Amino acid sequence: SKWLTKADCDITDRYGVEQALNETKAKYILNCAAVTDIEYCEKNPQECFDINTIAVINLERSCNTFNKKLIQISSDYAVYPTNVYGYSKYLMEKILNLKKSLIIRTSFYNNDLYLIKGLLQKNKVNAYTNMYFNPVSISRVAKEIYKNKDREGICNVFSSKRISKYTFAKELARVFVVSKNLVQAVKFENKPHFAKRPFNSFVKSDIDIALGTDLIDFRKFLENSKVINLRI
Repeated sequence: SKWLTKADCDITDRYGVEQALNETKAKYILNCAAVTDIEYCEKNPQECFDINTIAVINLERSCNTFNKKLIQISSDYAVYPTNVYGYSKYLMEKILNLKKSLIIRTSFYNNDLYLIKGLLQKNKVNAYTNMYFNPVSISRVAKEIYKNKDREGICNVFSSKRISKYTFAKELARVFVVSKNLVQAVKFENKPHFAKRPFNSFVKSDIDIALGTDLIDFRKFLENSKVINLRI
């Protein structure tokens, strides 16, 4: 088995998908392919729905044909669909067969998150005091996908408590041992001609995950995997 890149298999090419599935002995198909740039989705709705909704529905059908289990990544925005991206995920969740497939609904952070990159570079970062969520590390999400791979339906994988993005940034600074003064408090406002964001995207998690512990584990993950040098 191997990871299928876009070069190996364009998710919007149903024939290519079926050929790839026919050639693999993999039992589980984890689909991470998606258009996730919120503003790009707003300006290119057809492409967004083609990839995030229609292609996933066809992928599930192909998985059924070749006796594979689809594990599909979804988003907190599917619960609060206020923009094109959110609605593309919302419709995908509504149409998939939840008696066969598994949807992992989450909001994850990784080392590419601008808050983490900025703080590690000792740069000031803006963080919203009036936007709330409950993020979880990508490393923890990966573990939960493996643990729950034989489930069906929707599994919410989030940290347990609702926090503002400002509080989250402060926690990042604490765990990565950088000055909390680098975190600048700002307020978010939805503006005309831009994709509308929800002020609250908290989703109750099906798994008890403490954010503080998750952040420490994520720091250790980065140190052990040498993805980034954290000599702090």
